[in-house]
Amino acid sequence: MTPLLRAYLLAMAAPAALMMAAVLRMPSTPGDPVLMFVLVLLGAVATNFPVMISRHYKAHAAPAIHLAAVLLFAPAIAVAVIGLSSLLGEGFLCLRRNPASGNRRRQPIDVAFNTSQLILAGGLSALVYAAAGAPLPGAFLAAAVMYSVNTGLVVVAAGIHDRRSPLELWAEIAAADLKQATALYVAGYLLAVISLGRPWLALVMMIPVAAIQVALTRSVQLMQQTIDAVEAMADVVDRRDPYTYQHSQSVADHAVRTARRLGLPDREVEVIRLAARVHDLGKIAIPDEVLHKEGRLTPAEFELMKKHPETGAEILAKFPAYRHGRDLVLAHHERIDGLGYPRGLAGAAIALGARIIAVADSWDAMTSDRPYRKALDADVALAELLRGRGTQWDPRVVDAFAESLPWAIPAVERPRWSEVRPLLRSLGAAVGVIG
Repeated sequence: MTPLLRAYLLAMAAPAALMMAAVLRMPSTPGDPVLMFVLVLLGAVATNFPVMISRHYKAHAAPAIHLAAVLLFAPAIAVAVIGLSSLLGEGFLCLRRNPASGNRRRQPIDVAFNTSQLILAGGLSALVYAAAGAPLPGAFLAAAVMYSVNTGLVVVAAGIHDRRSPLELWAEIAAADLKQATALYVAGYLLAVISLGRPWLALVMMIPVAAIQVALTRSVQLMQQTIDAVEAMADVVDRRDPYTYQHSQSVADHAVRTARRLGLPDREVEVIRLAARVHDLGKIAIPDEVLHKEGRLTPAEFELMKKHPETGAEILAKFPAYRHGRDLVLAHHERIDGLGYPRGLAGAAIALGARIIAVADSWDAMTSDRPYRKALDADVALAELLRGRGTQWDPRVVDAFAESLPWAIPAVERPRWSEVRPLLRSLGAAVGVIG
């Protein structure tokens, strides 16, 4: 954790304390103590069952309870209920350990930040609801403020950690989480309406709230199981040929590193990773005698081989997890100059993700043993990429890939002769002059 991130997380306690002081000065009416106790307990329990929505964001059912507290009680009591439920829930997580790693599920600094941001979000939404006057529009505004503040404070922390735009991160989280969050806030509104004067009904209302959480969990699990199954099929294709064992995994690693070097958002990087992992899935329909042939393919055999991107895209069309990635699989053999296949796309008409996979795929093919040749040295393979820069491959992608290599020298620091020598070796190897 960087000093700046640590300072940000700890600094959030100051505005939270000011919020507490502000709402405590406001006139308030006593609330139902039984209902307050029930909501604190339910909020603490819900906090302990999060679902990982993205790399930076976990969701749980607690926002429904928090919104209900805002709608049921005066701002001071609502903030106290939210803060206490968060402190109890996060504190319990701080005591629990992850069985796999042995690490605590929460660090004290996480407890402080999470509780502070929920107090701020709850306090602001309570003030908005109190000022709105009309119950239903006020509830809508309160939910919008609560969601925006909660996610906004999280993405600022994530942006500091990853050195990325918080707005970009917020868009990624909202795309994955907004529907589920809306359902939870609707459930929170119903929880407030039904449990007013009847605290025991709050327990009953937790059934649909829990159902939303279970549905989200099942959805995430099903998505991951689908991805695992498709990747297992792609690995089977790789294992058909001992020369391409783990090829798809290697291509995915290179593609992710290049995409991050280009500064692409996490969501786009993940689409590229998923597509790269299964980019050769269509080879499942290629006969072994063609796939394993040691000599040059005949024109008819090459035409058959050229069908594998389309076959792969057709298979992936059946899986929602690859809704965006299948287009990258379809285009990973296109060329910048338009001489690729299957559609002969050129330049910007080829999706950036497909251009990244094309470079990663070519690199792994060149640096691996194949039936028709031994693996090329890394500097020779890099020279081949440089030679095809602007004709076969996207220049910007080639540069990013080259700079992402562990042993790479940045282009601005690279002596001119260091590019010429590998290029000469590459040209020599191509005509059989140099082994």
